[in-house]
Amino acid sequence: ERAGIMISMADGSKIPPGEVHLWWGSLALDDAELSRCRTLLDGPELARAERFRIPEARRRFIAARATLRSILGEVTAVDPRAVRFAYGEHGKPRLADGGPCFNASDSGDHVVVALAGAELGVDLELLRPLVRPEGLAQRICTDDEHAAWALLPGADRDAALLRLWTAKEAALKATGTGLGGGLRNVELELDGNLPPRLWRLCGELDGWQLLVADPAPGLLCTVVISGA
Repeated sequence: ERAGIMISMADGSKIPPGEVHLWWGSLALDDAELSRCRTLLDGPELARAERFRIPEARRRFIAARATLRSILGEVTAVDPRAVRFAYGEHGKPRLADGGPCFNASDSGDHVVVALAGAELGVDLELLRPLVRPEGLAQRICTDDEHAAWALLPGADRDAALLRLWTAKEAALKATGTGLGGGLRNVELELDGNLPPRLWRLCGELDGWQLLVADPAPGLLCTVVISGA
């Protein structure tokens, strides 16, 4: 659960069809651990880190990127420093030298990395009170989603809206478009305290599956993956 310290996985570059492998780690590192993380990053990543004006945001970026490199190095049996990335049209990363599909997300001092043999997206959010939930709901919900959300008990609405956000962001990351693909282009079916069901993704009515994978109390994590 610390950046750079990962569980080994035999032949991890060949994840069986239908499986998603999820890692959860902490970004709360001391200075010595952070220094070790910096040694795993390449020049462009270090330059990107320096563009963060808030020191804590810079620390989290370094720790999250080092965690990602450590995991990908582990599952592809290469030095984490030698992991090379290529990027899609909208910036979604993949392994330049081949290997599993992957996606990562962080929130607060937590990071998750998801890997599979098919395209996928993951999003992680801290469960927390929302300052203006109605405004957020109007911004991200379709008409049907908003109507279902408004019927929930008031005490359940913040968690439901955060879950909806993780599902929509994971779905758009899975397609490779990111948030530019439009949050309202992802539609889910809300049913009380049950996990939302993916109904429509950018015009597609099937071909994608939503998985809830909360790693701990107070953390909401949703994975959207192509296929079954």
